[in-house]
Amino acid sequence: MTEVIWLYDPAERGQSAEAWAMYRDLFTNGTKAGYIDLHDIGWHGDERLVRRNFEALWRIYAAAGARHLVVFGGAAGGEVAREYAGLVPGAKLTVRRGGR
Repeated sequence: MTEVIWLYDPAERGQSAEAWAMYRDLFTNGTKAGYIDLHDIGWHGDERLVRRNFEALWRIYAAAGARHLVVFGGAAGGEVAREYAGLVPGAKLTVRRGGR
């Protein structure tokens, strides 16, 4: 099973720092984890590219032994999070609104 923590902010105020801090805490505590910011892995509006890059990054993280994945999804909330979590075999998804 892979724990996927999806952080989003409907106002897109840049809570990627909050997601990065979550990842850093996992990593610092010895947990093998990955981090993906959807804004960093494609061009605005090219969902196919973002999805392909997400899958490729997860495969690399999984091969390295990661069983946790922290994702910042910008304005993308629950529905999009579930779609992407479906690309992670055995994902257990937690969706949180950032900035709280």
